[in-house]
Amino acid sequence: MVGLVFSLLLTMLTTLSDGMFHTTYETQVTASMDDCNQAVDSMIYCLQTNPQMLSEKFFCGLGMQDESEKNAFYLVWKESSYDPERQYSRLVLDVLVNEKPFLRDVVIESMVVDTMAGDRRDIRVDIHYAGTLIKQAYGSFHLQPIEQACVRMGMDVHVKFGWFFRIFISRKVYSETVDWRLSRFVENLRLTAEGEQPTDEYWAAIDKEKGK
Repeated sequence: MVGLVFSLLLTMLTTLSDGMFHTTYETQVTASMDDCNQAVDSMIYCLQTNPQMLSEKFFCGLGMQDESEKNAFYLVWKESSYDPERQYSRLVLDVLVNEKPFLRDVVIESMVVDTMAGDRRDIRVDIHYAGTLIKQAYGSFHLQPIEQACVRMGMDVHVKFGWFFRIFISRKVYSETVDWRLSRFVENLRLTAEGEQPTDEYWAAIDKEKGK
C-alpha cells in the first residue's frame, strides 16, 4: 500500500534563501483532467460552504505526528470562508509551538485566483495579511493533462515567516511540519481524483506501516 501511494511522486524540492522557503512538489494522477477538476472544485466548494467537510475530506492525515519533535510548529485550523466573487479567502487558526498554545485566532487573508491557460489550470494564492506569523507568502496549485487518463498535479509555494518564527523554524523543522503537510494535501486531492476517499484512519495505517 505504501509503495503504491508514494511511487507516483515525481519531485519534491525545498530551498531556503534570505528567510524564504520555496517548495515545489509534483505528483502524477491516474485520472482524467475532468476527474482532477472535479476533485479541486469539490475542495473549493467545501472551503466555501462546509469547513468541517473540508477538514475531513481534504485535510485528513494532517494532524500531529507520533514523534513529538515533528510537532515543533503546528497550526490548528479553526474556520475558513471564501468569497468567489471577490476571490477572497479568510482563515482563522491557532499556532502551537512544541505542542503548546502560542498564538490564538490568527487571521490569514488572501486572494485566490483560478485561471485556465490552454489545458493547464492554475490556482494562485497570495497572502495579504497574516499578523506576525507570516511576513510574505504566495503560491500556486496546478493541473495539466499529460495524456487521456494521466494528469500532472503539483504546488509551488513560497513562505517567509515573521521575525520570531524565523528564529526557530529551520530547514529541518520546515520539512517535518510544513512540507510534510503540503505533500499530503496534494496526495489527498490525487486520491480523490482517482476515486479513493482518504481518511485519518487511511493515513494512520500508512504511517504505521512506514514506521515498521
